Amino acid sequence: MSSKDVVVVVSLEQVDTSVDSLDILLISTAGEKTAKDYTALEDIEADWGKTSDMYKMAAQMMGQGKAKPTPASLIKKVRIVGFAEPESATALVEAIKTFQEMDNDWYMFLTDKSEDEYITALAKFAEDSEPSEAELTAGVEDHRKFYFAQTTNKALAIKNRRSVVVYTEDPEEHIDAAWIGAVGPWYPQSVTWKFKLPNGVSVPKLKESEITALEENHVNWVTNEYKKNYIKNGCCADGEWIDAILGADWIAMTMREKLYAIFMSNPTIPYTDAGFTQVAAGVFETLDEAAGYGIIATDAESGSGVYTVTVPKRAEATDKQAASRQMPDIPWEATLAGAVHGVKISGRLKVSMD
Repeated sequence: MSSKDVVVVVSLEQVDTSVDSLDILLISTAGEKTAKDYTALEDIEADWGKTSDMYKMAAQMMGQGKAKPTPASLIKKVRIVGFAEPESATALVEAIKTFQEMDNDWYMFLTDKSEDEYITALAKFAEDSEPSEAELTAGVEDHRKFYFAQTTNKALAIKNRRSVVVYTEDPEEHIDAAWIGAVGPWYPQSVTWKFKLPNGVSVPKLKESEITALEENHVNWVTNEYKKNYIKNGCCADGEWIDAILGADWIAMTMREKLYAIFMSNPTIPYTDAGFTQVAAGVFETLDEAAGYGIIATDAESGSGVYTVTVPKRAEATDKQAASRQMPDIPWEATLAGAVHGVKISGRLKVSMD
């Protein structure tokens, strides 16, 4: 067959249809079982039984099609692991840390323990999971966690960040799981966790003094105001908004992934102004996407994200940095869209180009 003088090749651009989702882990203390991902309640029933807390939690989480407002989709996957009955809250935390050595690919977690001492210990574990700059610089990997819990204690008071506590009069409703199912499907789109009503949860009967205590302790609950039922207040145990923490975590995760993609897709990145700009593109792309998801604020006129990024020049690098191919820091700052008071989020990207 002879070759053709004219060859026209037409290809349709591949569109990325993947969507970030919450990596959720349900932890049982009813006996040891290997961690497993589930996408169907039938499989959870077969492995755990319909009367188990794991099945009930997953059913609430994956069955929020009638929540108000109706979520964008439904939670479609959960990972479940079984631990032996712990002797104490400290023992459960240690069991989780041991599990992390084998499987750390999860983010949001819930357990079947709702006693005060367990919530307190697990909340501290979640708060401690976010590594400091010194730890990150020393090589500690960033596997930060986010903890949801339900309580029947109207006076529970913890102040840990990265933890959410919701009050219920009926633990069998598993309101923590239901709430995630009602709001989680919007992720990574930034939405308030307040004003949402999961399906299958009831309104507790509370005195004014009890409501005041819940407010002061940043515990969420289903309220009834002017005959309207919804969860109040959409905050973490330290008072920070849930969507603010989720958004900040998404930025950290996405920026890291984009930087790895830049380094792994290029044979080399020169230690020059052009190379620094190439690396900084990952920061700009992340913040632009964050603006598109409503995580950071946008300018009313241009529609662009409200943020600043300072890209260093090669001339600004010290001799020590140049010798070790350590790029000068890239500081950035953005205004969180979901923060009522215009709270800013900031960071510094530290990159080694060797």
